[in-house]
Amino acid sequence: MKKNNHADLSAAFAALRLRFEQGLPERAETMLMFVTESETSQLKSLLAEAHKLAGACGTFGYNELGFSARQIEQLVKTIAVKPADEQLQAFPLLKQAVLDFRLAVSAALAKQTPERDTIACSTTQPRTIWLLLPAGRLLDELSAQLEAFGHQILKLSSYLECFEQLQRQTPTVLFAAVSLSADLALFQQDALLKLLSKHQVRLVAYSEVDSFSLRIKAAQQRAEAFFISPLDIPNIITTVTELIEQESKYAGRVAIVEDDGLLAEHYELVLNAAGIQTHQVKHVPNIVSELMKFQPDLLLMDLYMPEFSGPEIAGLLRQYRNFKRLPIVFLSSELNKTLQIHALSHGGDDFLTKPIDDVLLVQSVKVRLARSFEIKNLIEKDSLTHLIKHSAIKDAADLEFERSERLQKPLSIVMLDIDYFKKVNDSYGHATGDVVITALATLLRKRIRKTDRAGRYGGEEFMLVLPDCAGEQARALVRGILDTFSQLQFSYHGDYFNCTFSAGVASTSDNSFSNAAELIEVADSALYQAKHAGRNQVC
Repeated sequence: MKKNNHADLSAAFAALRLRFEQGLPERAETMLMFVTESETSQLKSLLAEAHKLAGACGTFGYNELGFSARQIEQLVKTIAVKPADEQLQAFPLLKQAVLDFRLAVSAALAKQTPERDTIACSTTQPRTIWLLLPAGRLLDELSAQLEAFGHQILKLSSYLECFEQLQRQTPTVLFAAVSLSADLALFQQDALLKLLSKHQVRLVAYSEVDSFSLRIKAAQQRAEAFFISPLDIPNIITTVTELIEQESKYAGRVAIVEDDGLLAEHYELVLNAAGIQTHQVKHVPNIVSELMKFQPDLLLMDLYMPEFSGPEIAGLLRQYRNFKRLPIVFLSSELNKTLQIHALSHGGDDFLTKPIDDVLLVQSVKVRLARSFEIKNLIEKDSLTHLIKHSAIKDAADLEFERSERLQKPLSIVMLDIDYFKKVNDSYGHATGDVVITALATLLRKRIRKTDRAGRYGGEEFMLVLPDCAGEQARALVRGILDTFSQLQFSYHGDYFNCTFSAGVASTSDNSFSNAAELIEVADSALYQAKHAGRNQVC
């Protein structure tokens, strides 16, 4: 991370902490006001403020104050269930607890505030693939195929060479044999494995034999995949490409619903520093429209809020089809496991207890985002191409069309179809046809931007959704992909052949459209125009 970025981030955290510290005395006085008149009607307000402080104090480095606020919160809960006359009898005890908190605030602020460890921005690693395989045909063929798809490849011949290379640079993916003739087994290379873990290198294991013990060892080293001989090279290329994409694409979007504004800002700073986009919902009644626009991958929501509870909002969101699969994680200083389980039974997926350490917050969110993406991919993606399915790519087109209208930016739709694909299947078999389809799908994913979407529309037909992309720009992109695809060599029992595709492009920068369906229809017509004009072209 650059020094100036670090300085900016530290300054932002310091300014936020200062605002919290400056507001603490007033918040303590407000709590005292709630119990001065001995009115039970103020218990709800006192409970809400104590709950917020129980989570916020620890977050900003005042753990003892957070513990005291939690004691007040629990005391209020105990008093609230008593009869009215008993509530009044308990007020002196409650008032003393609040007075003690006010004194503790003054004492804490008089001391030097300890600096909190905050999350650091991730460093960018080279997007390379290292192949640690025995010399021979497999290494040469896999290297050639990966390079054809634009990947940077480094060939290594021994575990020692790999270890020494890791001292100088870091790959994104290491594709390694579990045993090499001149070395010990990969899973006995403790120093190498520790270095791979330290640098968070994605490990893909290869073995000539399959066994439970080898797979367990691979799982212990958190290997992303395990391939056995004979290798399915198209599947390897798809797997490796997806791992590269996971490293390079956006980290995810997280919406935050938290009634303590300073705490919400803190969460935003922490997550933004880790590359995660955030949006704070400040007015809960607007949550549906705001989430529709932001399209979060995860929702962090406080359990207790003045007007509505987290479970109530979660139940409301689950009424909408678009939010059925949205992971909802409750944030609260609530320690009662029964109440936590009750909250989860009303539409929540997980529970994080305040105060939560900054590093732990990022790790927890990243783990939940990764699992969410994995499940989403299993549901939405085609099993052969790993592109999103017909219905999902149409939904993406609808969403991007609405966004382009709102932001007044161009949107292009591309329809592609592999030329003479039936002849490929008839001449070389469906397995080889699948290789051709997979190759084009991988190439599409490799060449489009992070914000673009690619989907398998059906059979050998594909669709691209290209937001903020004018027609001529889209045509140039597709022509480049066509040039590369037409140069790829496919083989079948020693017989080599090439394939091409035809494509149609439609863009809002060239014409006006009422909806995404019209745009798709025009792109489809342009595709058939390309077919009738002789194929191997873009119209």
